[in-house]
Amino acid sequence: MSTKPSNSTEEIRNEFQKLFEKSPEEQVEHRAQMLSYIFLSEAQKTMDRKGWTRKQLADEIGTSASYLTQLFRGDRLLNLKTVAKIEAALGIEFEVNATAPKGVENRSGASVDYRNEEDLEIEPFQVNEPDK
Repeated sequence: MSTKPSNSTEEIRNEFQKLFEKSPEEQVEHRAQMLSYIFLSEAQKTMDRKGWTRKQLADEIGTSASYLTQLFRGDRLLNLKTVAKIEAALGIEFEVNATAPKGVENRSGASVDYRNEEDLEIEPFQVNEPDK
């Protein structure tokens, strides 16, 4: 009978980490959900400033309050057509800035490794209220 453990601490740690790894499809789904949350949180801030309810926004963009609730809860993903309707209804414009993550060649000569999640840095976007 051997007294040596069947798995080393390192092997156990590696197996444990594998439990939390996401497939490429899961990573895309997660990023899509995060982008939806970002847009909707900015819309909610504007709604709060204006004193609007989700029902009011739903009426303004021609959809149901139930659909908006599903979006805000994360049960459904936001699409760009709905983003455009929200912009028009709230009188705002979303501004998206794309930056090259670390490791990818860009004009400055820097490079980014897209396979390394730690190298992927995405700057938040700003919401600008149009000049009146």
